[in-house]
Amino acid sequence: MKRLALAPILVVSALAFAQGPPAGAPIRKEKTSWAEAEFVSTPWRPDIFEAMEGGGTKPEGQRSWAFARISTSSYFAIDGKMIPPGRYVLVLNPKAGSLPMTLELRRGPGRELFADPTAMAPPEGGETVYKAPVSFVPSDEPVPALDLTLAGWSDGVVLTIRYGNRKLAKELVRAGP
Repeated sequence: MKRLALAPILVVSALAFAQGPPAGAPIRKEKTSWAEAEFVSTPWRPDIFEAMEGGGTKPEGQRSWAFARISTSSYFAIDGKMIPPGRYVLVLNPKAGSLPMTLELRRGPGRELFADPTAMAPPEGGETVYKAPVSFVPSDEPVPALDLTLAGWSDGVVLTIRYGNRKLAKELVRAGP
């Protein structure tokens, strides 16, 4: 009898979790007129990020990180690559041998981001719509945890990713189909 009573609770909990992040998680949101980002404010780990940038041996730094989801209501281009409106997951892939660290945009709901708010999640599947080498630059204003901002301007949005003492900015330029 106890198992039968528990089953509906588990199903309802699983459905609620599929809709979004759990209550109380350090979830942050950024929004502009045509783009919205959600991310877990993961604490800065310089040892792991250095492994991502330099191809180090720390296990957490040798796997890809799904670190934010972004939803758009308009076509846009990143580095000239046209991206249709939709929901995407931002993924950081580590340096591997002679291949540099890359930023990837995958189609998908991004639920994996909120499974464990204390760590960067490995990405689930999803079609890659953008992937390019990235170099984070040193930042004069370090942050204690992952921070993303969306700054709108007349022709698009600037997505700024700050993690510890590193910073990366990408322009999402409005584009037509």
